[in-house]
Amino acid sequence: MRGEVVRYDAIKGYAFVAADGLDEDVFLHVNDIDFDKALLAVGAVVELDHEMGERGPRALSASLVRSPVADAVQAAMAGDRLPPAEPGTTTSPVPSSHAHDGFADVLSAAELRGEVTERLLAAAGDLTGRQVLAVRGVVERIARAHGWLDA
Repeated sequence: MRGEVVRYDAIKGYAFVAADGLDEDVFLHVNDIDFDKALLAVGAVVELDHEMGERGPRALSASLVRSPVADAVQAAMAGDRLPPAEPGTTTSPVPSSHAHDGFADVLSAAELRGEVTERLLAAAGDLTGRQVLAVRGVVERIARAHGWLDA
């Protein structure tokens, strides 16, 4: 069964899913998902198996179909680069139509964090601070592994 997350409490670790064909929302606990809980957010679409519990429908397992968090990351990584969010940085916007000269910009970690944060907030302003930090951390680890950041 497919449904959309309509309420999510990251602190308590549960969500409610408006599932196709059910009159009641399905209770979903983060222990019953098979994906990174940082991708769980209001608007996420999941495939789930459920049962009727004492309080109503309860998910037994859930798989991610689409996540606004993942969508925000993709949107943040596409298109024109935004100016840095932190004062004192000097990175300027580079149009995506800019001819590639064979060299890549090397950013400081602070420049990367500022730019990724701005892109995530612009693409999906309803992300939680925890979700922004989780996505930003992953992007920073990837950038470090590829040598895209100043040492």
